[in-house]
Amino acid sequence: MGRLFIKLTIIITVALLLFIPVNNFVKHSRSYNINDDILSFKKNPYPVDIINLGTSHSMYGYYFKPTGLSHLDLALPAQTLQYDFKLLKEYGEFLKPDGVVIVSISQMTFVAGEDQDVGRYYEILDRTQIESFRLLDYYKYLYFPGTNSESFTSALSSKWKDFKWTSHQSWANDGKNYAERKSEYVEENYREAAEKNYVEQNIKQLQEIVAYCKEKGYQVILTMEPVHQTYQDHFDEEAMNRLVFQHLNMLDLDVPFLNYMNDQRFVDNQDYFIDSDHLNSAGRKKYSWIVYEELKKLGYF
Repeated sequence: MGRLFIKLTIIITVALLLFIPVNNFVKHSRSYNINDDILSFKKNPYPVDIINLGTSHSMYGYYFKPTGLSHLDLALPAQTLQYDFKLLKEYGEFLKPDGVVIVSISQMTFVAGEDQDVGRYYEILDRTQIESFRLLDYYKYLYFPGTNSESFTSALSSKWKDFKWTSHQSWANDGKNYAERKSEYVEENYREAAEKNYVEQNIKQLQEIVAYCKEKGYQVILTMEPVHQTYQDHFDEEAMNRLVFQHLNMLDLDVPFLNYMNDQRFVDNQDYFIDSDHLNSAGRKKYSWIVYEELKKLGYF
């Protein structure tokens, strides 16, 4: 009995020694802390001129500080319209009178399914707004994220992104490899969306977001961020009509739609992009100035 206890103690000790660095690795990864800016704002809120919603295209798309406007970025990677709306209702109170809400539209807007990473909302949303909230999951996510295989895989992928196979680098083959993988991913989601009625759900959710903004007196616009030519080649007019515009046009939302997807100031310039569909620091500064000037023309500022 004594030997069994010793063996169990050794096994548990070794397991803990192995788990602790793994857990710390995940907790300090960029992917795990992707909501840090929103969390910081929640702790020290202030009035803002602009709120942007959306996915990673939007999250990497806007930087209004040089314009003198205060800005809250509520976009997160692969965020659904459902959680766009939840975040807007949670933080919209900090929008200044006649403030602007930017609703970013992407290739995934109408085909996105259920949010697979609700843990990132645990600290930034009221618990009652989180789908399938469970207290055990909450504590596991906050204190033991290393137990979640998806969190670990995401952290590892982010850490070692510069060590990917050459063919999987963002700009390998002039970005065509990346754009092709992204196109396949979107098409896979499109097929699933058709089967599970996600498109209709997302159409209704976008209508509700715009109606809510109007009800609250927010000035709302729809945008589509610039992408590189290699990405556009996989999302041509036919694909975009099928994935986005046929659904958007039927809504008749009566709000401005600033579509910069094919903007010639960005289309052939890799210096503005992290990869073929996400702006880098230089790109978002340039793009944000363009959006700011357009908002002034519309009389928003």
